[in-house]
Amino acid sequence: MTVLVAAMICVGFAAIVGGATGFGAALVATPLMLMVGVDVTEAVVINLVVGLVTRLSAAVQLRAHMDRRRVLLLGGAAIPGAWVGALTVSMLPEHYLKPAVGVLTIICGIAMALPTRREPAAPSARATLAAGAVGGYLSTTTSLNGPPAVLLLSRARIPQLGFIADLAGYFLIANLASLVLLWHYADLRTGAVGPMLAGCLAVALVGNQAGIAIARRLPAGVFRSAVVALVMAAGAITVAGA
Repeated sequence: MTVLVAAMICVGFAAIVGGATGFGAALVATPLMLMVGVDVTEAVVINLVVGLVTRLSAAVQLRAHMDRRRVLLLGGAAIPGAWVGALTVSMLPEHYLKPAVGVLTIICGIAMALPTRREPAAPSARATLAAGAVGGYLSTTTSLNGPPAVLLLSRARIPQLGFIADLAGYFLIANLASLVLLWHYADLRTGAVGPMLAGCLAVALVGNQAGIAIARRLPAGVFRSAVVALVMAAGAITVAGA
């Protein structure tokens, strides 16, 4: 099996997960692609572009469930975070960052699994801005920009379609800003991964639609458990593969 075909299988599977949970595509795709021989830089480009395109589809379909103010706070805060991350990538080899990101992802999963002692409430503006800024930093350093926003929305018990819609809007802003910043600061080019990117985009669009269909039928309890398990497993894989 060629690396191209293997990458397409990885991204297709990850897109199903991402469509169903609203965030898991990059978390699943990154360690899988690295395992089958895709370079780190190629994985980052593919994840950001695929996430941008598939989340656009999800945002349009679920726009009635989206909290636009929260999306703007998350996405707006992600931009300066992504800028700092792009500067980091330009100065520090990326493999130094992956173990820390894996540990952070596991911590997010544990925090999500812990019971909350208060009634669910909408996230504060301060917490939303902080989650967006951290997510932006992780976006340009590793493309794993989901955990901070996922933790924020999960702890607030946002309804699952609203959860997916808000994340879709956030990813649109964060991924686009990350690609622009990496292009400028890290000399990132998509031309070298053109065929792989095209193939991954095609399977991701199909997988994303399948995932959204699953999400509409998934009970809330199963949805939350799947999100927690996915975050922790992805963190463990990232640490092991670092």
